[in-house]
Amino acid sequence: MTVPTLRPLAALIALALAPNLAAAMTPQDLFTKLSPTIWVVRSQHGASPTYGMGSAVAIAPRLLVTACHVVAGATGVTIARDSGKRVVKIDTVTPDPDHSRDLCLLTTDEALPAVPAVIAPIDSVKVGEKVYAIGSPLGLELTLTDGLVSALRVAQNETLPDIQTSAAIAPGSSGGGLFDEDGRLVGVTVAIASKETDNLAFAYPAQWVMELPTRVETARRRWFEALAANGVALDANGLPTGSGFAPIDNVAAVPAASVDATGVGDAYKQFLLLNKPRAFVLTSDDRWGAVSDAGALDGLLKDCAARKVQCRLYAVDDTVVWRPDKPGPAPIPTSATVTAAGPTAPAP
Repeated sequence: MTVPTLRPLAALIALALAPNLAAAMTPQDLFTKLSPTIWVVRSQHGASPTYGMGSAVAIAPRLLVTACHVVAGATGVTIARDSGKRVVKIDTVTPDPDHSRDLCLLTTDEALPAVPAVIAPIDSVKVGEKVYAIGSPLGLELTLTDGLVSALRVAQNETLPDIQTSAAIAPGSSGGGLFDEDGRLVGVTVAIASKETDNLAFAYPAQWVMELPTRVETARRRWFEALAANGVALDANGLPTGSGFAPIDNVAAVPAASVDATGVGDAYKQFLLLNKPRAFVLTSDDRWGAVSDAGALDGLLKDCAARKVQCRLYAVDDTVVWRPDKPGPAPIPTSATVTAAGPTAPAP
């Protein structure tokens, strides 16, 4: 079976790994150079008039990195600059397959004007060195703070350390950049450790971004293996075979549960925002949800089996596979029935 690859993603990230020979800059020069790479992230949630807010760093002409919790559950995402005068739509969100890593890539529908940030390997980061955080704390666009690398702390089951810093961050800073004095991106800010002080914060190592193409590629291969094992028809190129029921972006065509048609529609918009791999599932007891990795799909099917309901796939990746008038494939080993046919999945 041929598995589609993610070479474009790898090529984009390679641009961010170009060698950087710049000398240490003044804070003023650093801000002038790097501020164009920082964007405000706005995440829409259904019909709510309010939106979530965070930050993101451009690392390639159409690619940014942010913290996944900034866009979690979003039905639409945009990035903005210049007090909202410049707005760019986000086409896809690609999370790290390891959900303990709160790191997502955002792909835009147009090229960004700024020179992307250059990523520094974590082994070049030293405790005691000066760092600068740029983000949008409390929505205050392009805020610069400075501090030190306070510690490098390796979390359980990880090989690369998180960066503890004394640079002040606040809600809205998540997904912003932590830069060294050479202007290289060393971390992605994600957490405030204590509400009692503003100089105890953490950033994920930016080097994680370098690992994403390989990690996502491995997850894609597991995904197609799981689809094939669960009876989903794949064509010669390893892609799901469409049913012709509806275009992938037709939200109104999704069979809606009688109790909450709006909820089904919002959940499907969340699905459309996800990068591949992705699947939208409906169950026979009027529940629904999107999954984006083989482990989540297996867990969903086991949940259906435990509840003795039928799970059925509506869409997989970029293809609607729903066939309401045809029986689906045989039950899978977990005793849950997943078919490329009809009704709703437990929301993740």
